[in-house]
Amino acid sequence: MRNPSPFIKRMYAAGVMPIFFTPDETKCLQMLEVAYEGGIRVIEMVDRGAEAKSIFPALRKAADQMPGLSLGVGTIYEPKQAEVFLDMGAEFIVAPVMNPKLGEFCKNLDIPWIPGCGTVSEVYFAQELGAELVKIYPANILGTDFVKAVHAVLPKIELIPTGGVEPTAESLKSWFDAGVCCVGMGSQLFRKDLVQKGDFDQIKKMIQFTTGLIDTIRS
Repeated sequence: MRNPSPFIKRMYAAGVMPIFFTPDETKCLQMLEVAYEGGIRVIEMVDRGAEAKSIFPALRKAADQMPGLSLGVGTIYEPKQAEVFLDMGAEFIVAPVMNPKLGEFCKNLDIPWIPGCGTVSEVYFAQELGAELVKIYPANILGTDFVKAVHAVLPKIELIPTGGVEPTAESLKSWFDAGVCCVGMGSQLFRKDLVQKGDFDQIKKMIQFTTGLIDTIRS
C-alpha cells in the first residue's frame, strides 16, 4: 500500500469492489447477500435508476447485519445527490467524474470519496481535494500503462481501475502488477443474464473464483 490509511487498508483488504444495481429490490438484496457470502467486504450500489433511492435503505439495513461490510454508493455527480445517500447511511462516495465541488463536500464531512479520473492532472487535483483512492475510468481505454504513468509522478495516490476489468488471471494480474490497490467490477461479476434468471449460486461461484484469483496473485 502506498497510503495505509484506515480507508485504504479496508479497500486493499477487499481486493475487489463489486458494482451493481437492478430496479428489483429483492434481487438487489440477493446480490448483496451472495457478494458477502462470496467473501466481498466492500460493495458499491450505483445510483442508476429512479428506484435506487428507495432501495438503498433496504440494502443498508441488510448490510448492518453483515459484520465487516462497507456499503457505498456510486454514479454520484454532485453534493446534493451525495447528501441523499449519506443521510441513508452510505459509507463512501464514488463518482464517474472529478467534480471539485463534490470533492470539497466530502472532504468537509470527512467522507471517503473516489472520483473517476482519466488524466494525470485530474488525479492530481483529486488528491489535492483529499481523495486517497482514485478510480481509473474507463480502465479498458486507459490501460495498465496509465497506472504506471500516474504512480511515476504521484507515488502516494492509490488507484482502482473500473470498466473492462475481467475476472481472469491475465486481466487481474496485469492490473495488480501495475500497482493498483484493488479493482472495481460490475457486469463481469453480476452477469445480467444470471441476475435475470435468479441464478445467484452461479454469481456467488464467480465472486469466489475472482476473490480467490486475487488472493493468489497478491500472495
